[in-house]
Amino acid sequence: MMFSANAFIVLGMEQAPANNVIPKNPAERRAWVNYKLRARGWTLRALAKVAGVSHQALGAALLSPNVHLEPVIAEAIGLTAQELFPERWCAATGRRLTQVRSPARHRMRSLSDPTPADGAGQRQKERVA
Repeated sequence: MMFSANAFIVLGMEQAPANNVIPKNPAERRAWVNYKLRARGWTLRALAKVAGVSHQALGAALLSPNVHLEPVIAEAIGLTAQELFPERWCAATGRRLTQVRSPARHRMRSLSDPTPADGAGQRQKERVA
């Protein structure tokens, strides 16, 4: 039995996820979003160009929280950001969860803090003396 190339494309499309069960795993969700975008005639690059951001930024928003780009991606596939990224929202209140910075970020010196960080500016002090 011989199949044409088109038969494989049709068979492949039938096996693709046609339901609206959104994967919880970020890597699987990224593939699912790409599939949904292609089904609507979009790519991440084209969507990024329309949104005025880089395609890398849009791709990163699929893996880590981005308040500004999540709605862009969700709207392109006909969902809300809360539906697409439910783990980033509080189920009880419907409000967005705040992002928690890593402990290393808390130790960083603020730009508004006039005191130098430990060891900063030592060469300048040596030259003046």
